[in-house]
Amino acid sequence: MDGSDARGAKRLRLTEALADLVLEEGLDALSLRPAAARLGTSDRMLLYYFGTKAEMLADVLGCVVARFAAHLAGVTRNVRIPPHQMVGFTAELMTSEAGRPYANVWFEIAARAARDDKIFATAAELMAERWNEWIVRSVHFPAGVAPRSAAAMMLAIVNGIILLDSTAPSVAAAARSRVQSAAA
Repeated sequence: MDGSDARGAKRLRLTEALADLVLEEGLDALSLRPAAARLGTSDRMLLYYFGTKAEMLADVLGCVVARFAAHLAGVTRNVRIPPHQMVGFTAELMTSEAGRPYANVWFEIAARAARDDKIFATAAELMAERWNEWIVRSVHFPAGVAPRSAAAMMLAIVNGIILLDSTAPSVAAAARSRVQSAAA
């Protein structure tokens, strides 16, 4: 392994460790000095491996998105969910112990993207696309239904429910109830 391979391997390990921090604590965990200290290194070493904080953010967010996509794929491997059950299934998945870290980071990424932060906008778009693709692959849509559009509608409803779940649980419960009765 030459120097560039070793450096790349170290960068990958740092990316994975930083992604762990983000999923545990949120995006604020990516502040250079505290993150470096948590990883037993210095902010200068992080910049040595990543070049810039923007590159570090891009790598870490890319890692989180890849993990999220893998998490979703693992949940429905070889399973097709009926369309009328997908919203409820996904809302439950994202509010579960395993799904909640992804939901929390998703909302943080989306909020920063809404403020026109390009790095977060790119990550938000990629995460939403992966999520939408997962719904398309996981649901057996009836003939005549445009899968991407139907999946996007489901994703919008799920996002509303999981946001309300963490901010206004009684409203989220009412929304879940209404979605379930409409789907029945």
